[in-house]
Amino acid sequence: MNVTFDHIVHYTEKPEEAKTAFQLIGFHAINGGNHPSWGTYNCLNHFTGLRYIEWIGFTDFDKAKTSDNVLIQQIVADSHKGEGFSQLAFRTDDIDAAIAHIRAKGLKPIGPFSGSRKREDGKVLSWSMLFIEDKQDNTCRYPFFIQWGEPEETREKEMAPLMQHSVGSPSLSYIGMNVSHLDKSLQKYRHLFDVPSQSVTESEDEFGTYSELATGNIAIRLYEAKSLTAAINSALINRPFLCGITGMPENKVVHIKNGIYHFTV
Repeated sequence: MNVTFDHIVHYTEKPEEAKTAFQLIGFHAINGGNHPSWGTYNCLNHFTGLRYIEWIGFTDFDKAKTSDNVLIQQIVADSHKGEGFSQLAFRTDDIDAAIAHIRAKGLKPIGPFSGSRKREDGKVLSWSMLFIEDKQDNTCRYPFFIQWGEPEETREKEMAPLMQHSVGSPSLSYIGMNVSHLDKSLQKYRHLFDVPSQSVTESEDEFGTYSELATGNIAIRLYEAKSLTAAINSALINRPFLCGITGMPENKVVHIKNGIYHFTV
């Protein structure tokens, strides 16, 4: 399955406040738009490689509660536990091939679901989202897959100005997941993405010990909850809690809306 990391979803009650926090650091964070059929809206921060952070919140919680979109269902559930990272998305240019791959793994695909939103300049963006049925509630979530309505070359050219930041040329380098059962979560990702066991590395940083695997041109670090040395909200178990961004002027850790952003040079 040929996929590339696309974005991380960060639920917050007020996405514009997360956007402002990033702007104050020196990023070109922007308003995204509304998803009327889902009762949500977002703000965004783009990086090279068409990667981005999506801060998402509700415009109509009652409408969101009735959505059949798995991501919106997850965000509604997460909202009861507080703000924080919710999900990861990987980009594909062949969602039918992704469906076939998921089935070949003995898993059940859900979708695809169509999505769209109108940008502030009036242009309508469209995409399809694909999920995996997840019956394991004691492991990290499966990510979802997204296919955009325009070719990557078109999107890269159009969004190039949004990837320019006064802070320099940062890139989104890794995602940290807080998991309750490391072996099970690791096997889950390895099985889905065909990652051999010898490609998994063990290491330690200021947040704790972790197992790292690379897939879709992104590093995924799985930290077992009991090994964490940083204070992490226990409600964020089996979800991302950490977003690594490299190419920054200095090393620092910033907490924004119950998410940890790790900036490195």
